[in-house]
Formats: sequence, C-alpha cells, structure tokens
Amino acid sequence: MFRSLRARVTLGFVAIALTLLLVSAVAVDSLRRLGGEIETILRENYRSVIACVDMEEALERQDSAAQFASTGHDDIARPMLAAQRAAFARAYAVELSNITLPGEGEAVRGIDVRYRDYVDAVDRALAVDAGAARTERYFRELLPRFTRLEEATGRVLRMNQAGMEAADRSAKAAARRGVAITYGVGALALALLIAFTWWLPRMIVRPVQRLADAARAVGCGDLDVEVADTGVRELAPLTEAFRRMVEKLRAYRQSSLGELLAARDLANVTVQCLLDPTVVFGRDGAVLLSNEAARRTFEIEAGDPPAAGGEGALGHVFGAARERAVATGEVVAPGNLAGATRWRDRLGERYFQVRATPLRAEADDGRVIVVAQDVTRLTRIDRLKSDMVATVSHEFKTPLTSLRMATHLLLEPGTGPLTDAQREVVTTARDETERLRALVDELLDLVRIESDAGALHRVSVEVDHLLRTVVDGHRAIAAAAGVALEVEAHGALAPARVDPEKLGIVLSNLVSNAIRHTPAGGRVTLGAGSDPAALRITVRDSGEGVVPTDLARLLERSTTRGAHEGRWRGLGLTIAQEIVLQHGGELLAESAVGRGSAFTVVIPHEPERAG
Repeated sequence: MFRSLRARVTLGFVAIALTLLLVSAVAVDSLRRLGGEIETILRENYRSVIACVDMEEALERQDSAAQFASTGHDDIARPMLAAQRAAFARAYAVELSNITLPGEGEAVRGIDVRYRDYVDAVDRALAVDAGAARTERYFRELLPRFTRLEEATGRVLRMNQAGMEAADRSAKAAARRGVAITYGVGALALALLIAFTWWLPRMIVRPVQRLADAARAVGCGDLDVEVADTGVRELAPLTEAFRRMVEKLRAYRQSSLGELLAARDLANVTVQCLLDPTVVFGRDGAVLLSNEAARRTFEIEAGDPPAAGGEGALGHVFGAARERAVATGEVVAPGNLAGATRWRDRLGERYFQVRATPLRAEADDGRVIVVAQDVTRLTRIDRLKSDMVATVSHEFKTPLTSLRMATHLLLEPGTGPLTDAQREVVTTARDETERLRALVDELLDLVRIESDAGALHRVSVEVDHLLRTVVDGHRAIAAAAGVALEVEAHGALAPARVDPEKLGIVLSNLVSNAIRHTPAGGRVTLGAGSDPAALRITVRDSGEGVVPTDLARLLERSTTRGAHEGRWRGLGLTIAQEIVLQHGGELLAESAVGRGSAFTVVIPHEPERAG
C-alpha cells in the first residue's frame, strides 16, 4: 500500500487538510451556539426589560402629573398625562408582544387591569374642583393604586431580569463547553499532526536513507552490502541500477584482488629494501609501516601510536616533517645540509635529512611517507670544509694586511719617486690586494652565515629606516664613483619582522655590487613594497647589465670573471642569497645588457609573537 512517493505525500497533505477542517468546523459550531444564546437573550428578555423600564418611567411621570393636579396645576398636569399615557401604551404594547416566560402573560394582563383602574381614578380626581378634596383624593385613591401598579410592573421586570441572568448563565456554559470542545479537538488535531509529521518523513525519507546507507557502505569499500528494495515505485529504477553497479564492482574487485595484493606486497618489499630509515604514517599519525633501517636505527615499529612533536625519535625526527607535509599537502625536504635534523643516540651525534611526501594530493588525507637520510658524514665534511676555509682565510688576513700596507706605502709620495711603469705595477698590486682582502672577508662572512644557519634574530623593523641606513653607509662610496644613490619614494609600510643585521648585509652587498658595476653618471635606487604575503625590496641600477648566459649563474659560489667584460665578482651575491633563504624568502635577478640590473629580495611576512 502507498508504494508511490506521490501517494504518500498526498496522503500527508490530505490528513493535514482534514485536521484543519475539523478544528475549523468545531470552532464555527461553538461560535454559532454562542451566537444563538446571545440572540435569545436579546430577543426574549432584553426587549421586555426595556419595555418595563419605559412603563415604570411613564407611570412615575403620570404620578407626578397627578401630584401637580392635586395642587391645582391642571395646565401642567393634563398635557403631561396625555403624553405619558401614550408612552405607557407603546411600552405596554412592546411587552405584550414579547411574552416569553412562564407566568409572564398573566402578570402583564394584571398590569393592564391595574393601569385601567388607575387611569379611571385619575380622571375622576381631575373632575373634582381643585382644592383640599382633590389633594385628599390623591392620597386616598391615586397613590395606593400607583403603588400597586408599580409593584406589578416591577414584578414583570424582575421576571425578565431573572430570565436574562438564566440566559447569561446558559450562554457562559455554552461558551465553556465550546472552548472545552475546541481544546479537545485541537489537542486531538495536534496529536494527529505530530503523528503524521513523524510518520510521513519516515515513509518518504526511510527508503532514500536505506539507499544512501548502502551507497555510503560501498564508498567505504564494503561491496558485500545488500541493496534491499526500498518499496517506493519512483526509486525502483535507481535501486536496480545501484544494485547492478555494486555487482559489477564486486566482480571487478574479485578479478583485480590478486593484482592489488601483488602491488601491496611489492610496495612493502620496496620499502623494506630501502637503506635509509623509512616510515609510512596513517591518517591518524600512527605508524602503518616501517622498514628494517627505521627499526634498527630508531626502534620504530609498525602500529606505534602517534607521537607529539619532539617526543622520541618518532616525534623529533619524523613527526615535524609529517606535520608540515599534512599541513601543506606538498613534499617537505631541506634545501641544504644546514636543514638536517640532529639526533643523539648510543652511537653519538648524528644528522639526518628528512624528506616527507604525502601519499595523496589532498592536504587533509594524513597519509605520509617519511625518509630519513643519514648525512652525518657529509655534515662533518661540510663542517671541516667550513673550518678549513675559515682557518685559511684568517691565516691569509695577516700577510694580506702587510701586502696591502706595503702597496699603499709605495704609492705614497714620501716613499720616493716611481717611474710610470713602476707606479702602474704597484697600483695593480694594490687593487689585487684589495680584492683579495674583500674576498677573504666575504669567505669569512659566508662561513659565519652557514655556521649560524637558521639562527635568525627577528625583530620588528621600520623598512624605510633600514633602507636609509644602508644608503647613508654607501653614500661616500657612491659619490667617489660618481654614482647617484637614493631611496625611491613609496607609501607607508608596516614594520617587518626580520633580522636587521643580516638583512642589512644583504642590502649592503647588493648596493655595493650595483655601485661597482654602474659607470660614473649612473644611478642606483632602493625601493620597497609590501603585500599581504611578503615584503619586497628592490635594488636597481643603470649599469652595464648582465648577458643572459651569465644571469643564470650569477648567484653561484664563484669568483670568476664576467664573460662579457672580464670583471671580477666576489661572493657578495651568494652571501645575500644565503641570508634571504634563511628568512624563508628568495632573491630574484633581472638584467639586460646596457640597461642595468635589478635584484629583488622577497621575504614572507612573519606575524608578531605575543609577549
């Protein structure tokens, strides 16, 4: 029954409509009954009460006229009597036509008898000459008759008032009954509506919900789910199509199950054969798989629960890389040996380059494979290289200082005259000595920066103040070279969180390089800009420019000569790039031969730290 959604919905609306009609009918009937009671009061009693009041008022005025007549004021009494007798007759006619109560007719006819007797007595009194006889007749005959007539009229009035009170009580009782019936029917209607509200969605939604549950189970990999008949005609084609789809998926899984198992075994064997410690994390951070190297080096086993960052080998070596990969959805890998993770165990201090790769593109999937490559030997070699470079550079500084002083003294006039050929040789020796000194200083700076890799001291810095400090420090050098050095006008910039000392080295190297490669009469400018993502500082010159083949190798660690002009260049750009990378940014270079070069420092914003 009711296998159609349309029939079920129609049934629900019909039930609601019938309930509303029932409530409306009961309310209308109650109002109709109450209106009938009120109409009865108005028709049966109210008109009689008004007529009795009018009769009493007419009688009182006739008694006043009789009093006037007893004192001899016939001119006032007779017109008043005529008018009030007509008023009494009209009121009596209304009451006579509206007799509705038991005994009311007899009482009304009694009023008529007494009234006629009273009228005759008044007329007889008026026929007597004015004087003491008329006054004595008023008190002896008229006043007693008036009193009895007024009592009879009052008795009819009280009968109708009692009828009104009874009708009022009946109307109130009918109203109470109507309200009670309306409440009862309303409560019944509400219960029916609640029942239909509970029953109708279940009739409509339950079949769809069963189908959705089956689809959800299939989505979770349960292809053995039973797709039952929903019992709804409109959903039958969809149910049948879904059932056929599940059957085909089940057949496909059975046919490809062997291939999937083989692929899984191949992946496990591949991970186990890796020489570097490898850990595969599940969605919740627990260890799904670890190879022999990970078990031997870090004692990490499959099934280990998630570890907080910094807690044991699982958290310290692997956890941070996994969290970054999950957060970004991208491969996480250190750019150089300075980013290696340090780990101390029973074998001593060791260094690992940790690489994390999400198994899926979605950042929130959570499954990550992390490989820790042991670079302890390479780190020690790099440290030995840096120490050797630092030692050699320090050893070079003493003889270079002596050579530099000697060449400068030879060019002093007090040392004695030199031939032009000698002066040219000494000048060349002095220039080369200066270059050697600059190279040694740059090598020492590079070694110090590499040894302090990542040790930034970020503070909030006013960018405009930093630019002007760098310009002021190079203004004398620029003036000596005949190069204009200035800061481009820019809008107000928010303070940036950077290491001012190291960023100052970057800008100083870029400005020095720009002045060195800009001919006299040229211009070097510093400009800055900021967007929600990063701070950008550009050093632009109008110098000689760089050919495209050299531009690609401009930031390499090299002190060779430029291919197009044979000019020496040191490690200043390399040092600048290292510092920018420590800030998490990048150094961009643009150049064209004859049109100058532009170097842009891009540093991502870092939020202010509380406290």
